[in-house]
Amino acid sequence: MRIAQITSYIFHPILMPVIGLVIILNSGIYSVELPADFRKYLYLMTILCTLVLPLSFLPVLLYFRYVKEISLGERRERLIPLFFTTICFYTGYYFISRLSPVKVINLFLLSATLVVMLLLVISLFWKISIHAAGIGGITGLIMILSVAYTIDMTVLLSSALLISGFIIAARLALNTHTPLQLITGYVLGIASVIGLMVRLMVR
Repeated sequence: MRIAQITSYIFHPILMPVIGLVIILNSGIYSVELPADFRKYLYLMTILCTLVLPLSFLPVLLYFRYVKEISLGERRERLIPLFFTTICFYTGYYFISRLSPVKVINLFLLSATLVVMLLLVISLFWKISIHAAGIGGITGLIMILSVAYTIDMTVLLSSALLISGFIIAARLALNTHTPLQLITGYVLGIASVIGLMVRLMVR
């Protein structure tokens, strides 16, 4: 049980946009290296908008008792955090896309925003796995990068699939989701990212 909890924290879905950016910037898909200052800007804005701001909102919700615990175990507790996270993600995408000529980064951040927005809409009626959707998005990113840029990402994709299995098993062990909720979240993450980033195939 403790291993399952540690796995859930280590691979928390809020980390996935930053992990995705790291993968993109170190995938070797650029013929010319991006300037160091621009890379720092990308990391700073992504960390600020997809990690710091969403997390900073949680203590406020806890204080006013909109949520009972930081794990957001109840479906209704997820609505306000997901709404705020959607705004934060889109803000990050907006500011980065205004300056970034790198299409793949812009599309990935937009797809991450789409995933969170869809999670919010679905959570209005049904509890879906956010963890599974997060790692599904990373898996979809690796898939589309390998196809669009014809680069060998077999090791990375295998690692993502293995980690996906660990996360799904951990969420089942913690009894936080049903298998259907996990599978639906995983497919949602993969499909949303690939669905938006497939535009990379037209260059």
